[in-house]
Amino acid sequence: MRERLTIAFVALTVVVLLVAGLVRAFTLRDLIEERESASLERTAQLIAVSVGSAERDGDPVTTAFLEPMAAERTSVTVERAGLPPVTAMGAGYDVAQEAADTVGRETMGQTMVTVRQSGTVIQDILGRNVGALAALLLMLLLFAGAVGFMLAGYLSRPFVALAESAEALGRGRFDLELPKSSIPEAAAIATSLLASSVRLEDSIKRDRAFFHHASHVLRTPLTGMRLELEELSMRTELSDDVRRTASRCVGEVQRLDGVVDDLLEFARGRSLVAGAEISLAALGSRIAQHWRDRLPENIEVRAYVDGGGDARLTPGPVEQLLDHVLADVTATAAGPVSLRFAGQPEHVRIRIEGGRPRSGTKPQERAGADSAKAMVEALGGRLSGEVLSEAGVEILLPRR
Repeated sequence: MRERLTIAFVALTVVVLLVAGLVRAFTLRDLIEERESASLERTAQLIAVSVGSAERDGDPVTTAFLEPMAAERTSVTVERAGLPPVTAMGAGYDVAQEAADTVGRETMGQTMVTVRQSGTVIQDILGRNVGALAALLLMLLLFAGAVGFMLAGYLSRPFVALAESAEALGRGRFDLELPKSSIPEAAAIATSLLASSVRLEDSIKRDRAFFHHASHVLRTPLTGMRLELEELSMRTELSDDVRRTASRCVGEVQRLDGVVDDLLEFARGRSLVAGAEISLAALGSRIAQHWRDRLPENIEVRAYVDGGGDARLTPGPVEQLLDHVLADVTATAAGPVSLRFAGQPEHVRIRIEGGRPRSGTKPQERAGADSAKAMVEALGGRLSGEVLSEAGVEILLPRR
């Protein structure tokens, strides 16, 4: 996203600079033409004064007289009443291209002086100015690219963080680290993600509460009914038909109890977030790398998969749970930390040993344990032990 925003900024800058450069080039040509025209008119005025002085002194006005006044790539023409025009040309003046000349005229009495300047003079001046203008535009373009790169980073940063939070939510994590941004769109997306996270977490908690409740309210009456029917089928004072019917009912109750078990087992075995499952081996490697990045370099982190590495489970809840444990380890541990993962048919076992405690550690500093225990219970698992104890922490989680 940052690269695309930078390209957009640079492209917009190029368009603006090109339009501004074209407008400036046309304006510059008009300014140069006006300046050169005014200069030629002043030159014509000076030549007219010189011609008037020569006539009063009785000196002839000839081509030789005008040649010193004709600059490079210009021509001077003096026209007087009753006399043929006199013309002098400077070096480099081309009569064949006089249609593009810049002209300056001055009339004094019966004398009109015309000064023509070749169009190549304006082209040369314009070329030098356009070159300087192009260099300036290139510098502005480079500056705009640098500014655009920084602005693109500023604008894309909250959206990159939102994408990471959305990916974490897709893995089943609900403790999203949402960016605080003044960009309305980013703030709206963050609000939506937070609301989705709360709703999903609440839905999962309600589902688990429903499973426990359903198991209790269905199995208890079925068990009572089965016991009553079994007792009824064994009563000798009843007829054979009644006892056979009671026996059949016992079988039907047992079959219904099996159906309830299958339904509850299917509900427990459903993936927490469909399509987000990864293997236990991959999850263990990811968590170990995360712990290595978060813990000080002097604390070694070892990770082991003791079995069932191909077991698949939703990574988000495990990552979120172990982040609470990591908070305690970061605050208290001073020795090596080991993480052991083992996949079992219905559960995943995780054992964490935090090594020796850091000197001066207080019990109240280990606040992550309560949060971890509450989360384990919400997920239907069990947590026992303490990070800094010899046995460490053992966590049992259902494979959801």
